[in-house]
Amino acid sequence: MAEDKITLDPTTPRELQEEIDHTKTETGAMSMVQEEWEKGIRKLQPYHRQWFLNTAYLLGFQHLVWHPSKNRLWLPPSRRKQVRMTSNLMMSAYRINLSKLSGFDTLVSVLPNSNEQEDVDAARLAQKVWFHIKNDIKWRSLKRRLLGWVLSCGNGFLSVEWNPNAGQMLSQVQEEEVEQIKVNEEGDRVLDQFGNPVMEMRTNVIGVEQFRTGKISMKALSPFSVVPIGSGTELNECDSVIVGEWLSLEEIRRQFPDKGKYVTPEFRDTASTFEKFLDGLVSPTTSQVNPQSGGVPSEKGAVVKRYWQKSTPEFPDGRLIICANNVMLFMGDNPTPKNRDGDNPLPIVHYREIDVPFRLFGRSSIEDQIPDQKAYNKALSIILEHHSLFKGKWVVPRGAHLKESNLDSSADEVVEAIPIAGQMPHMINIHPPTPTLFSVLEKHKENMMEQSGVREVSRGALPAGARSGVAIQLLQESDNTQIGTTGIDVRERDAEIANLALLIASERMVVPQKIQIIGKNNEVDVVDNFTGDMLRGNTQVIAAGSNVPFSLVAKKAEILDMEQRGAFINPETGRTDWRTVMELLEFGQTQDVFSEQALDEAQAETENRQIMSGIMPIAKRYQDQELHVKIHNRRRKAPEYIEMIKQQPQIDQLYDQHLQQHGAFLTEQIQAANAQAMAQMGGQKQSGAATQEEVQSDQFATPDEGIQQGG
Repeated sequence: MAEDKITLDPTTPRELQEEIDHTKTETGAMSMVQEEWEKGIRKLQPYHRQWFLNTAYLLGFQHLVWHPSKNRLWLPPSRRKQVRMTSNLMMSAYRINLSKLSGFDTLVSVLPNSNEQEDVDAARLAQKVWFHIKNDIKWRSLKRRLLGWVLSCGNGFLSVEWNPNAGQMLSQVQEEEVEQIKVNEEGDRVLDQFGNPVMEMRTNVIGVEQFRTGKISMKALSPFSVVPIGSGTELNECDSVIVGEWLSLEEIRRQFPDKGKYVTPEFRDTASTFEKFLDGLVSPTTSQVNPQSGGVPSEKGAVVKRYWQKSTPEFPDGRLIICANNVMLFMGDNPTPKNRDGDNPLPIVHYREIDVPFRLFGRSSIEDQIPDQKAYNKALSIILEHHSLFKGKWVVPRGAHLKESNLDSSADEVVEAIPIAGQMPHMINIHPPTPTLFSVLEKHKENMMEQSGVREVSRGALPAGARSGVAIQLLQESDNTQIGTTGIDVRERDAEIANLALLIASERMVVPQKIQIIGKNNEVDVVDNFTGDMLRGNTQVIAAGSNVPFSLVAKKAEILDMEQRGAFINPETGRTDWRTVMELLEFGQTQDVFSEQALDEAQAETENRQIMSGIMPIAKRYQDQELHVKIHNRRRKAPEYIEMIKQQPQIDQLYDQHLQQHGAFLTEQIQAANAQAMAQMGGQKQSGAATQEEVQSDQFATPDEGIQQGG
C-alpha cells in the first residue's frame, strides 16, 4: 500500500527500493532473515571450528581433531594398546581466571543530566533501581555463566529485554458503563414530566482482569547463536544482528500463544546447529555424532530466530522480526527505547577476552594453550607407555612352546621352554626414559602458565626463589595485570548493560512497583510506587571502579599495617575505629558485633528521611545523642542539601529544632556524668582524710603504744 511505502533518497536505485519494500511483507521478511542467517553461519564457520576445539579441550577431550570433510570433531583411531593420557592443565587455569573475573562486581555510577536537585535525586534513584534489577535477575550467577563463554571461546553476549509476561501478578476490576432506567429509593421507576422513564448511566463490574507488572530480563547468549550483520569491528557498528535459539514446541507456544501453535518441528542440522556439536562432546562416545533415526526429530522443536535492527534511515524506529520454521511470530519496531542520540540500539552487548585489531570477534587464551597441552599429553603418554614396558619384554624363539600366560607376575614358578638352536627365552633389558622427556613436560607446563596468566602464585604454591612478601605480591600483580585487559573490557560492558537496563526501565516500568535494596548494616531501603518516569531520563552510566581483583591476603596485611600506624583513629574518641577496620577486612556480620551502634545509625537515618519529608521527629533520652548529632550534621554538609534548603528553608529549621532536642539530652547526660564524677571525687577526699589521720596517729604514737600495737 502507498502509506507503507518507504521513501528513500531520490538517488536510491529502484532495485534497492523494491527489495526494501519486499522485506516489509511477512514472506519477504522471513526469507531475508533466513538468507542472512545461513550466510552468517557459513561466514562464521572458521570461528565456530576453533570454539568447538577450545570447548573440547576444556572438557578434557584433548585427542580430538577437526574432520574437514565431515565438518565436525573426530577422534582418530589409535594403534593397538596405545596410551592416550590426558592431564587437563587448562581447566585449573580456566577456573582460576573465572574466579578472578566473577568474584568482584563492577561499581557503576549514574550521571545526572544537570546540576538541578531533581536530576541529582533521580540519578541516585536510578542507582538504586540498578541494584534492584541486579538482585532480581541474579546478576552474579548470570555473569558467571557469561564469563564462562568469554574465557572458553573468547566471546560472550548478553541480551537485555523487557518481558511483559513476568513480574508481580496484579488484578484490575473490569467495568463498563450501561444505560438503564433510574429508580428511586422505594425501587419505583422515575418518570419525567411526559410520563417517560428517566434513563441514567451506571458503572457495572463485569469481571477481574489479571496482569503482570513486567520486568527486565537478561540472558547470557552462546557465541554460536549470534550472527552479526554488517561491517564493523564493534557490535554497535553493525546494522543488525540475528540470535538463533533452539526451543521446544511447548516453549514456543508459551512465549507466542497466538502464532506459536502453527510452528512445526524441524530437523537440527548437524552441520550448522551448535547444540548438536556440544551434545556430541559430552556424549559417551565422541568419535561420531549419532544420526537421527526414522526421519523423525529426536526433539520436537525449532530454531527461533530474532532479527534485531537498530535505527536506520529506511527504518527510523528499527525492527524486530521473530520467526521459526517459516512461521512469522512477530514483526514490528525495535522495542528498545531510544538512547540519548535518538536511535533504537541493539539490546545485545558483546564481551571479549582478548581484543584483536580489525576484527569483531575476540580471541581466547585457550587457543595458545592447545599446542602445549597437546604436546604435554603426548610426552606424558610416552612416559606412561615406557613405564608399562618395565613389566618386561621377552624374546622367545619360534617353536619354544612358551605361552604368554606362563609369563606372569607370580613368584617361584617354573617356566619350561624348548631351546631352539641353543637360544633360550630371555628378557630384554629396557632402559628408563630419558630425562629430556621430563624437562619437556616442565617446559610445556611453564608455557601454559605464561599463556594463561595463571602461575604458581595464583595456584597457592610458593614460586621458586620467592621468599619475601613483596616478591609474592609483585608476582600476584603480574598475574592480575595479564588478565587486567579482560577486566577492563568486562567493566565497560557492564556499564553498557546497566545503561540499557535503566533505559528500558525508564520507558517500560509504567505500572507502579516496589524497589527494594539492601544498604549498609543490612538496612532495607524501599521505594514504593516506583515508575520509570521518576528517573527523568537520567540513565547514563559509567564504570566507577576497577574490576581487577587484588590478593585478599595482601589486602588484609596492608589494612592491619595501616591500623598499627594509626590510620583508622576516630578523632572524637582518640581510639581505633574497629568497625571500619572489620568492614574493610570483609569480616562479615559487623552489625552483630556493633548491634547497638547499628540501631542508632539506622534510627538517625530514619530521622533524616523524616525531616527531609517535612516531618519533625522526636529525640529520645535513651538514644546515642553524640552519634545522632554526627549523622544529622553529616547530612547537612552534603552539597545536595545545601541546594535544597535554598528552595525549602523550613527543612533547615526542622534540623535546628531537632538538634536542640538532642543537645538538651546531651547536656543532661554531661551534667549527670559531672555530678557523678564530683561525688566520686568527694568520697575519695573523705577516704583520703581518714587515712591521713590514721597515719598521723601512728606517727605520733608513744613508744609503749607502738610496742603494744606491734604485739
